[in-house]
Amino acid sequence: MPLTPGQRRLYAGEYNYLTQNWQADGSCILEINGKGHPTGIRMHVQDLFGQNETVLSEEVLPPGPPAWMRARLEDAQRGPPPEEPGP
Repeated sequence: MPLTPGQRRLYAGEYNYLTQNWQADGSCILEINGKGHPTGIRMHVQDLFGQNETVLSEEVLPPGPPAWMRARLEDAQRGPPPEEPGP
């Protein structure tokens, strides 16, 4: 079976950050980021690095922070809300 783009980056070492989230069923969710690539990759893999390694799902992560973090950053840049006048 040919390698997926995520597997190519994983095995070639083309990443600066690699996170692993092991699941109860023995599978692993990986996030691969960096090393000159603007996008990251999230993969759900069964039998990671094993003889029967199978990619269950793979998705490309857009560049930049997630939407919820962008909203927080924009809110922080606006500053605190105006104070209510006292009685």
